[in-house]
Amino acid sequence: PAADETESTRDLATRVELVAWVKKLGGEVFNGVKHGWRNAIAQLKIVNPEVEFNLQGMGVLREVVDGQIIVPEKYKGMDIDE
Repeated sequence: PAADETESTRDLATRVELVAWVKKLGGEVFNGVKHGWRNAIAQLKIVNPEVEFNLQGMGVLREVVDGQIIVPEKYKGMDIDE
């Protein structure tokens, strides 16, 4: 093991194990991003109770291009519950 190797990576012996571990981490990161998105929306609603927000078409993996909210090509086809 390398000096800077973490405890969680020491037991990874194969490429398959490493890929599975990276996918697991990716899922955890994405879940954190979704939590942050939902939390930000909830806070906006609390500090702006007089505003009725239209959230239709908005999402964590969307972006604004030329004044439109779009789903970038790299995210199209993903099954994402936002």
